[in-house]
Amino acid sequence: MDIDDDNEDIVEVSGEPLPRNAIESEKVKSDHNQYDGAIAAPRSTMDRSKLSTKKQDFQVRVNIHEGRKLMGGNIHPVCNVHVGKQSKHTRVQKSTNKPLWDEVLFFDFNCSALDLCDEPVTIEVLNSRKIRSDSLIGAFKFDLGLVYESTDHQFIHKWVLLTDPEDKESGAKGYVKISISILGPGDKLKIPPKSSSTDDLVDIESNLLRPAGVQLQPATYTVKIYKAEDVPKMDTDYFEGMKRVLRMQHGDHDLVDPYMIVSFAGKKLKTKVMYKTYTPEWDQELNIGVQMPSMCEQLMLRLMDKDHFNRDDIIATHFLQLTRLSSADPDDEGFLPTFGPAYVNFYGSPRESIVDDELEPLNRGCGEGCSFRGRALVELTVSIGQEPSKDELVRDIDSEDLLRVQPFQRRRRFRLFVGFLEGTMIHPVDAPVEFEISIGEYGNKFASTTLPAPSTTQPTNPVYDGSHYYYLPWGMTKPCVMLNSQWEDVMFRIESLNLICRTIDRLEGHLKDVKYLMRAKAPLAESAGKLIKLLDELIIDLNQPLLELPQKNITELDKKMYALRDDEMKRILIEAVNLRENARDIDQAVNEIDTYIYRLQQIATEPQNSIPDVIIWMLCGNRRVAYHRIPSHQVMFSPKQDFCGKLCGHVFSVFLKRPSVPDKSNAKRQWKLPAKLQVFVWMGLEDHAKGIQHKPLDGEISVFAETYENQISLLSKWTTRAMPRPKWSDITGQLKLPKESFTTPPGWRWAGDWFINPNLSLSYDLDSGLSSFQDDVFENQLRTPGSDWPTSRLFWTDVTGEEAQSKEEIMCPIGWEWTDIWTVDLNRAVDEEGYEYCLDQSVGGFVPVEKTYHLCRRRRWVRTRRRNPDLKQQAAHQRMMKAAEEGWEYSRLFTTKFHLKQRTMDMVRRRRWHRKMVADNPDADAIFIIDPTSDTHENKDEVNSSRKESNAVAEKPFLPKVQAPRMFITFKEPHTYQLRAYIYQARDLFSADPSGLSDPYARVVFSRQSQRTKVLNETLCPTWDQTLVFEEVEFYGNPSMLAESPPIVVVELFDYDTVGSDFLGRAIATPIVKLGGEHQMAKLNWHPITRGGEPAGELLGAFELYLNEGAELPFMPPTRQDVYQVPSGIRPVMQLTRIEVLTWGVRHMKKFQLAAVNSPSIEIECGGVVLSTIKIKNAKKNPNFETSSMLFDVFLPVEELYTPPLNIRLLDHRSFGVKPLVGTHMIKSLQEYRRDPVAMVQTIREKMLESGFGDNDYSLDMDFAEPQEATGTQQPQNTSSSGEDGEFKEDVDWWSKYYSSCGNEQLGRVYREKGYENMVVFEEELENYFDMFTDLAQSFPLFHGKRHEDEDLDEDKAVGYFKGTFRVYPLPADGSDPPPRMLKNVPCNQLVEVLVRVYIVKAFELQPQDPNGLSDPYLALKLGRFKVKDRENYVPKNLSPTFGKMFELDGTLPLESELRVQIFDYDLLSGDDLIGETKIDLENRFLSARRGVCGLPKRYYIAGPYKWRDAELPRQILEKWCATQALPPPVWRGNSQVYVNGKTCCLRDYETRGQVHKDWGPPEERLALYTLLDLGLVPEHIETRTLYNPLRPEIPQGKIQMYVDIFPKSSTIPPPINITPRAPQDLELRVIVYNVQDVVLSDTSFTGEKMSDIYVKGWLKGQDKKQKTDVHYRSLNGEGNFNWRFIFPFKYLPAEEVMVIKKKEHFFSLDKHEEKYPVTFAAQIWDNDIFTPDDFLGLLELNLNFMPKANKFAKSVSLDDLPDNEKGKPVPMVSLFDQKNVKGWWPCYEEGGPDQPRELTGKVEMELEILSKEDSEAKPAGKGQEEPNENPHLDPPNRPATSFLWFTSPWKSLRYIIWNNYKWYIIGGLIIILIVAMIGLFIYSAPGALSEKLIAKL
Repeated sequence: MDIDDDNEDIVEVSGEPLPRNAIESEKVKSDHNQYDGAIAAPRSTMDRSKLSTKKQDFQVRVNIHEGRKLMGGNIHPVCNVHVGKQSKHTRVQKSTNKPLWDEVLFFDFNCSALDLCDEPVTIEVLNSRKIRSDSLIGAFKFDLGLVYESTDHQFIHKWVLLTDPEDKESGAKGYVKISISILGPGDKLKIPPKSSSTDDLVDIESNLLRPAGVQLQPATYTVKIYKAEDVPKMDTDYFEGMKRVLRMQHGDHDLVDPYMIVSFAGKKLKTKVMYKTYTPEWDQELNIGVQMPSMCEQLMLRLMDKDHFNRDDIIATHFLQLTRLSSADPDDEGFLPTFGPAYVNFYGSPRESIVDDELEPLNRGCGEGCSFRGRALVELTVSIGQEPSKDELVRDIDSEDLLRVQPFQRRRRFRLFVGFLEGTMIHPVDAPVEFEISIGEYGNKFASTTLPAPSTTQPTNPVYDGSHYYYLPWGMTKPCVMLNSQWEDVMFRIESLNLICRTIDRLEGHLKDVKYLMRAKAPLAESAGKLIKLLDELIIDLNQPLLELPQKNITELDKKMYALRDDEMKRILIEAVNLRENARDIDQAVNEIDTYIYRLQQIATEPQNSIPDVIIWMLCGNRRVAYHRIPSHQVMFSPKQDFCGKLCGHVFSVFLKRPSVPDKSNAKRQWKLPAKLQVFVWMGLEDHAKGIQHKPLDGEISVFAETYENQISLLSKWTTRAMPRPKWSDITGQLKLPKESFTTPPGWRWAGDWFINPNLSLSYDLDSGLSSFQDDVFENQLRTPGSDWPTSRLFWTDVTGEEAQSKEEIMCPIGWEWTDIWTVDLNRAVDEEGYEYCLDQSVGGFVPVEKTYHLCRRRRWVRTRRRNPDLKQQAAHQRMMKAAEEGWEYSRLFTTKFHLKQRTMDMVRRRRWHRKMVADNPDADAIFIIDPTSDTHENKDEVNSSRKESNAVAEKPFLPKVQAPRMFITFKEPHTYQLRAYIYQARDLFSADPSGLSDPYARVVFSRQSQRTKVLNETLCPTWDQTLVFEEVEFYGNPSMLAESPPIVVVELFDYDTVGSDFLGRAIATPIVKLGGEHQMAKLNWHPITRGGEPAGELLGAFELYLNEGAELPFMPPTRQDVYQVPSGIRPVMQLTRIEVLTWGVRHMKKFQLAAVNSPSIEIECGGVVLSTIKIKNAKKNPNFETSSMLFDVFLPVEELYTPPLNIRLLDHRSFGVKPLVGTHMIKSLQEYRRDPVAMVQTIREKMLESGFGDNDYSLDMDFAEPQEATGTQQPQNTSSSGEDGEFKEDVDWWSKYYSSCGNEQLGRVYREKGYENMVVFEEELENYFDMFTDLAQSFPLFHGKRHEDEDLDEDKAVGYFKGTFRVYPLPADGSDPPPRMLKNVPCNQLVEVLVRVYIVKAFELQPQDPNGLSDPYLALKLGRFKVKDRENYVPKNLSPTFGKMFELDGTLPLESELRVQIFDYDLLSGDDLIGETKIDLENRFLSARRGVCGLPKRYYIAGPYKWRDAELPRQILEKWCATQALPPPVWRGNSQVYVNGKTCCLRDYETRGQVHKDWGPPEERLALYTLLDLGLVPEHIETRTLYNPLRPEIPQGKIQMYVDIFPKSSTIPPPINITPRAPQDLELRVIVYNVQDVVLSDTSFTGEKMSDIYVKGWLKGQDKKQKTDVHYRSLNGEGNFNWRFIFPFKYLPAEEVMVIKKKEHFFSLDKHEEKYPVTFAAQIWDNDIFTPDDFLGLLELNLNFMPKANKFAKSVSLDDLPDNEKGKPVPMVSLFDQKNVKGWWPCYEEGGPDQPRELTGKVEMELEILSKEDSEAKPAGKGQEEPNENPHLDPPNRPATSFLWFTSPWKSLRYIIWNNYKWYIIGGLIIILIVAMIGLFIYSAPGALSEKLIAKL
């Protein structure tokens, strides 16, 4: 059935997030061949599940450019845009089906990137003239994921196809051009380029955004839901038990009512509900109709439980990724989505959770499911051609299909073996710990639908490791589990997947080694050799063929995936061979191999692997605490080694994690690992399991029957009576297990009798794991009220008050030795004698002061002992013997934790009995059938009574119960190892203290031991230089296997605090195993540190694991302060290095501790050496340091890989000697600052000699003349000029240069024709192209305070900046003289007064601030205390204003070094809103050798509109540049050749044309300018800066184009440049409509003749004022005569060829906003009607700058004369602004829609003339035929006499309408009437006349 929205149960489901959608492939070719021939968005290659789930600010910008071919005529289109739940619309464009909107709509979101991709986008175009219900023209829908997955998260100039969403078959309704961009934190705003004037000629189809295919194809997604199994219980059994008691129900029922929901593309269907069953069989087919290709990328399968009282419960959710079920590769044929029939596995919250809990979102598919929750047999097919009818949505599956899927359900027996070798890193727990292994429902100890299996380890109490963690003391007997399960035979799928995965793993491992060598700056030959070896092994791996598919029981997807994988691997093989032979660049080769890995990962998926994951659960008591999921294919065995899972048959470590839901507030704070396991896992077919699964472990598997003997204490006697559990039971006490009830399973036999096997974990005391321990005992005294304390009435207790031995009776345990004597503990709240007092010992409340009412006192005696290593084995043997004496475990209750030693309050006890079994048949199952009839007679009575009671209630037969045995791997002797952990240093650690630093120490955890390093105070880059030695580390099993799979080392870093420690991160490392004879030294390596899944620094260390069994180990490392150091063979090789520091000053210091930072100093620390600067006396007056250059020498590693970071610390000197730490900064790598000064000097000298420059050459020494324009008296250069001859084209000016530089071919044509050079238009900030102008000094942000989990090191959180730089170079090892200093020629760091000129050109894409979606922007500038607001010159209603402003500001560097350019939104009543701002560091530009103070033009002009505008000449600039770079001055040879910086520059190389412009300056100045540009100095430019708002600092608010000039006031300041925008010209368009012909006759007169009352309407598009001619009535032949003049005054910008219109948005608007439109004249032909609306007949639109040439004769006019004719015929085009006057005939037409051709509806003869304001005044003319009717004179039209309005001219109507059409009828009628009258008269008069005649005769 179809899901109805009114269904309350379904409403809850439909309110959830839709699946992660995306537009599908660009080109999908199928067997139907339905999807070719159109461009669509490419299929996403990004896995959306990996997107961030953290909420952030996003902004979606939708730019609606224009529409084309909209359906309808004379429509008023408006575009509505819906993004998510937000909606906005454009302005209404009137009377056009080609609207030009060019508007930007903004949509803000605060959500995660994952959720943002699901937000739908709808583009709608409506006709505003119609009522809303019938106004939709067309729409287009997609989701934001399509945009987010595109390059730079944006679409640029995409055409979208509009269709009717209600009728997809009705065809296209038009096209809309859009640009969409998504801006997130840190994204850069890219402005869409403007469309060129020739875009009208571009075919829309060439850039169309639509689903692939000429048109959307109807398709049906058929999902067949056959059955499900292992569905969990969802309802409580409380009501079921009540029904059985009340006899309302007989027998047990399954407590779930499952049904399935299928959701795709926003449509949902559901199956029928199967009541009371865990194994429902629906056998239904669900058909979902979509348009192909669909917009959805996932198909959701949701298993639901029907609830009659509440909303339905979600059991689990599974998503079918359609990208994995189909192919859209353009290189192959591709295939449509297909799946199965195959089982899909559902995961979610634990199966035992019935009611809603915090893990319920896991069932919705949010996060990783931690438990198996069922599986379903599903099949998916897609058919194209038609959508299903309403009756076909849900129907039953045919019986033939049911028989067809039967072979796919064939099961085979699999065996899973897991051996637990270690359980460590366990945090304190309150109950014994056990581990459970499950695969599907098999192995779940709480499941009732499967047979018990040995799937759990024995409950064990964790033991303290002596440092921090706990471990499980399994010793030589390791628990193991073995599960037999039955699954479908999908080995052929798993083996192929494993082959590809192994190829990827090997490739990634080798590539990691290559990248490590590259990072370590290894010799090129070594890196290249490693790369060649990598490619050779990759070629070998790719040559291995995939496993052939079986002949039967394979799906269509199996065939397609096999072909897809085979083709892709062959293509990669060919490319790898080619790369192996032709690779030349190692970096390019590495990038190419990265693409190989990505491509292999795309095919390394198997959606039809129906075997569930292996799940390891950690249970504490009966609570599930933590888990780990292992994909089944990773542990699957295959006889072929390369087809095995990568973990199969290996020992590996597993980190358990707690079940959690993503985005929980405490998710990142759960850093504690519940446990770390070292396991051995093997899984495979039962046929392969004989002797294979545990053979590598080198141990013997033992199987034991287990039962517990229970007793209770009654009256101080142990008895079995009145116990809450049976005398013999399992560990839970729920199953009665007497020894006699055990019967060996078939194929098994007993191997001995029952024996007591105690839990050895209880024998570990509090001193376990410790090397020293302090024993204590309390001496207690009692007294009666009023008496003294007796000395004889003493008794001894422990801290809990339990009776204990006296201190004299306490003996030192074996394996320990005393280190002192018994002493009274005075380090407590006690009196002088060590006593503490209370009223009653049982109540407690001890105090150190004695009162008269105190009746009890005690004091604590302590004595320390230490472990004797020589007696360790003897102590362990004694502990085992003690535990095995009787084997009893004691506790207060059976449900509390047991312990070995009996206590006073203990009421119960138990002991464990085992009996060993051996297997005669290796394939036999070890499952006991427990027969209750084998118990004692007393127990038989209990069984019978229980049986009767059960039959009376449930009438259900009494069945025997089953029990699984315990399994262990028994090893003979352990192997002893020694681990040496070399912890050298760490860097970039997390700041955990309020000072912004940390006190880090490292805890190294290995096996059952853990140690910690020393604590280093206040550093984020600690250098411990410490070796931790782990002695006597025991491992069981073959050492060679341990060498193959070494156990991992876990290094956890903490910040030391007095109370507790903050977690800083965790690193994982693998030790190098040395079994003997290996001499290779370990190498230090950087290991990544992670914290909450995020990077948190790096750890430099190495780890070696030695087999310590008689072999001679290396000498122990040297010690320093009782701490082992890293040995010299492993620690880095050091060299003496000099670090020069440029300490320029501090900037932007914020208040610290509520006080200003006025007297700061800097500490530079590297390698343990600290350099301190002199404090600044007053940072407010001068924030620079007095000494700007300093140096220090330090020993640093030769290899850059090991170089420690450099730390910058800022201190503030305050009163009373207080120097608080204000902020810190860390430089991770010094590679950026490394130099070799000796090599630099030698290179320059060698190049100079090679160039032929010697001692005879000279440095040009001339008097530098000032630039001609730099006189200080000239006015601003106004380069704008208008033509003096009245032309409408302007000469060159600054804007000509701007447009030419922006690439506007049309507006910059004249400029280029004159031979001028362009300036550079930078698309980003100028700093981004010149290394932030940090060649002299960088700004290092300083941070302070504790860093929180979700906080990034954003510069906005910086407390200030240190400005400086560094130079690092080695010193001679032989002690010779050091090289010359590099930071010696630095500028003076005193205060400098400057004049700053800020040129603001334009702004783009500003964020709207007003409700109408626009803003009224104006400029504001701030430089120190100087502020400028240009509020009165705001630009109304504009988001892309052109400012053209220049501002001059005075400033003092460095006090006023930050320039802020702000754009505000003008508001009349409320305060102005800040749209955005940009900040410019003027000091960096001023100090930089790149010379960012004034851009250098490409040519040196001394006259003309572009003459030199700098304060210094090029030669002066070149001399200063050489001095600042510590280079020799330029050496000249004449005035046409110069040698600078090792390069010879010749003038002829730059001026190749040989012609010298008349305005060029001297040759030496020109050559100096060319040389400066080659040296990388800042050219003349326009920079595009991004605006940001402090309220949303990460989201761009628009862009601004500008440039800045900086001139010292001590120099001569040149005049400014005039960039005022061009003023539009006042022009007048005169249009004379003479005649029309061949107009469609739309009316029919009452006389039946076709006619039209024609008139012509005309206007300039953009102006609201329309003019129309008079009416030519009764045109019978389609001709109309008018002689009518239209006059349209307008303002015109010739350079931009646009018309400028200023108008109010509505009546209540206060300001007119400026809009620019192409100068387009629109003429329409209408039919005039009196009583009904006029009929639209035809349209003509002429772009006056690019209009078709007129025809001289009407008969030659056709639709082919239009530039966008359907035939594509070229049309001659003219410009009215060039020709001034155009006269002729043009066609009029009516649009028929995108799929319909145009129709010629008439021809119009017009004359168009453009006049300037002066010409129009000199040649006056009136509108229509009004006076003055001149220029030219228009005579009244010579219309035919039939042209008149009928009811105003009745006589003409009679003459020309009635007479002309009916004159013969009238004449005939008159004749007939006359004849009739005559006949009547004759008849009337004939008798009388005849009578008279007769009488007369008579």
